[in-house]
Amino acid sequence: GVSRIFLPSFTNMCQPDDRYEKGHACPLTQSFPYQVRVAFPEAEVITPVVNLKEGERYLFRELRRIFSPFGIRAAEIEEAMAKASEAQREFHQAIKERADQVIGSIDRTTIVIVGRAYNAFDRGVNLEIPQKLSTLDVLAIPMDFLPPQDIHDDWPDMYWRSGQRILSAARAIRSNRHLYPIFIGNFCCGPDSFIQKYFEKELGDRAYLHIEIDEHSADAGAITRCEAFLDSVEGQIRSGRTKRVKRFIPKKTGIVISENGRKRTIFVPPMSDHARAISAAFRYCGIPAEVLPETDEEAISLGRRFVSGKECYPCTVTTGDMMKKVLSSDFRPEESAFFMPSGTGPCRFGQYNLFQRMLLDSLGFNNVPIFSPVQDVTLYRDLGIVGSDFVKRSWQGIVAYDLLLKLLHETRPYEKEEGVTDELYRHYLVELERAVESRNGSLESLLRKIKKDFSAIPRVKDKKPLIGIVGEIFVRSNRFSNEDLVRKIEALGGEAWLSPVDEWIYYINYMSLKKAIRRRDYRGALQFFIKRFYQNRLSHRYEHLFRDILKTTPEPDIREVLDRAAPYLHESFEGEAILSIGKAIDMIQRGAQGIINAMPFGCMPGTVVTAIMRGVSEKYNVPSISIPYDGTESSTTQLLLEAFMEQACRKL
Repeated sequence: GVSRIFLPSFTNMCQPDDRYEKGHACPLTQSFPYQVRVAFPEAEVITPVVNLKEGERYLFRELRRIFSPFGIRAAEIEEAMAKASEAQREFHQAIKERADQVIGSIDRTTIVIVGRAYNAFDRGVNLEIPQKLSTLDVLAIPMDFLPPQDIHDDWPDMYWRSGQRILSAARAIRSNRHLYPIFIGNFCCGPDSFIQKYFEKELGDRAYLHIEIDEHSADAGAITRCEAFLDSVEGQIRSGRTKRVKRFIPKKTGIVISENGRKRTIFVPPMSDHARAISAAFRYCGIPAEVLPETDEEAISLGRRFVSGKECYPCTVTTGDMMKKVLSSDFRPEESAFFMPSGTGPCRFGQYNLFQRMLLDSLGFNNVPIFSPVQDVTLYRDLGIVGSDFVKRSWQGIVAYDLLLKLLHETRPYEKEEGVTDELYRHYLVELERAVESRNGSLESLLRKIKKDFSAIPRVKDKKPLIGIVGEIFVRSNRFSNEDLVRKIEALGGEAWLSPVDEWIYYINYMSLKKAIRRRDYRGALQFFIKRFYQNRLSHRYEHLFRDILKTTPEPDIREVLDRAAPYLHESFEGEAILSIGKAIDMIQRGAQGIINAMPFGCMPGTVVTAIMRGVSEKYNVPSISIPYDGTESSTTQLLLEAFMEQACRKL
């Protein structure tokens, strides 16, 4: 049988001269080699990391690293790369020549097949739709035939390569009155849940057909929809209803802290109790800020009214919270702003703020800004507009709230009198927020008082299974979204260990430092090094106060987390998946009897973690489960959790 599999991980598909810095493949595609490695441990998976943005020399070094153990010389690799580049150039040239012939002769309705190559252009996947259209005497061309359009200025945050190409195709289609697209996607495609919205904005009034394919799709249904679409298009043409209307491209709105003598109140999403630290840090810097109320059924109902249902669950939750505020009777648009950080992929989170910008604009709230600092190399520059003290103060608050939450989770399962721990926790939620906001007093003195009061709570002597919770940061941290998972674990006789929120900030710093060094931006690297040094020092100082009463401190350095994940995922696969795997292993090595991966339904990184955790669970002989959440509470989830807890109890 096959003993070796050559399977690259494609992390960035942008060329060195591309205006886009990132051109991710989707997380599932990027991580496929690592999933295969877990599924077939007996096979050797040869996985070079392909980052085209770094240029040919980078790719050469990567291939030499991979192939040197097989005795393949550098000269052979260089020769093979030269031949491959020439073959690729000839292929692109052949496409261009054929495209010029076809596009120049189009004088009737023509269908453009749009989508990812592995969906739209593979005969085994696309139900042979192009061939079936030809039997209807309709010409179909691939979007590769269309001249590339410069869309960067309008869509600067489109970090998926497929999205960049699809939006470019949409702009080209709109400029030719004969072209109509059929967008071929697949069920539960993460990027498409946002790309499709932007695709519609680019097309303006141009009709299009979206066909979503899965393993159950049938030819007959697809061709029937194509026929109906063609009839609709011809009807529009005959009636003259093809007049072009102005496109509406959503734009980010820069936040102005003070305007006309009035300061806007910044509303912070209630992801977790750590949001209180962010809100208090804003106020510490003189900026009015409030944490939105905890999500409830009213907010979720509102959120579902404004989403398609294909987006990830946190998008629905945060949208619902925002809409509940916007549509309330006391909302003052001219005095309000929302806080919704952005990202650079490959996860969908970085698209929330743009979608919500579109939504506010559609409701007439164009004047309400969304403050969206990008969680990448520009994070601290983006946050700097609030004030020089904001980053420092918010970090102090986040670490303090992390410790307060650990005290809750390590005390409540053992309290003699039910409710005492919750009452003390609620008291210090407020006290800590006041302390972060205040310029008087010391956070450390308050933390000492918190330690004293929690230590005084009478406890029963009992041994309970320690359950580590990893996964997508919003769902694992948000009580409403995860259906109060921690309490359910406690009700079944366990103790929960929740991955800390500050882990993600450490990760951003670490990756940004590496990127700055790689770009020879030594000034930027020094700034990130100083930030990292300060944050580590402060965390260790605060954690040291609780060293004798908290068993889940100190948390490991982020480099240790990545090292633990390294046998399963390469750090070029950026995002929460590698953190979840590394943290799960850390928890197991420090005594956790089970691991739960809490994730939104359809979450791409969460799906990767589910696959990789099978290998981790098998190696360490510790049970693990993944629980996907979509806002629909299921009795099946409770049964799954009960069976899991029974397994974990046996590990005591």
